Amino acid sequence: MQTNETIKRFFLSRRKFLTASAQLALGLLLSSPLDALSSTSDPHMLSFVHTHTGEQLEINYIPGRYPQAAKSQLKTFLRDYRTGDTHFIDPTLMDILSRIQRLSGSKGVYEVISGYRSPSTNAYLRSRSPGVARDSLHMRGQAIDVRLTDVRTRELRDLARQLRYGGVGYYAKSDFVHLDTGQFRIW
Repeated sequence: MQTNETIKRFFLSRRKFLTASAQLALGLLLSSPLDALSSTSDPHMLSFVHTHTGEQLEINYIPGRYPQAAKSQLKTFLRDYRTGDTHFIDPTLMDILSRIQRLSGSKGVYEVISGYRSPSTNAYLRSRSPGVARDSLHMRGQAIDVRLTDVRTRELRDLARQLRYGGVGYYAKSDFVHLDTGQFRIW
């Protein structure tokens, strides 16, 4: 026969279990999908080639860290190649690229079609194509258009969509994927 003390201990333990379970569930719901995928903070190489300038860049990238040297290199490398204008590049873009590369197992090179765009370049492109946004995140250093040399573009798109972080645009005809750090959306 159970005593009152045993019954109290059981309900207290059950209450603690339910509280801990609820806290865990809430934590999983509130955490970023990018956080869940960042199982390692080991450095790895992110390699780039710019399709318009032919320039190449390799940075030893540590997920979640954005050293000053990398900021400066990316700002120059991802400049508006038409005007030469530079802009700070949102570090979350590198986190996204890093996570896609880790998910895919890629050792390839990111081919950059477009990084930062000056307002004048964006206006020019917009006059030539209805697909260019008036307030493009490229003008804020929050977007990049890329391919990955050893991953099919459709697969790159699918991996980016799995992250559910930022915008993911797929341009099959031009064979590139747009990635940005805005609200999650796909097109």
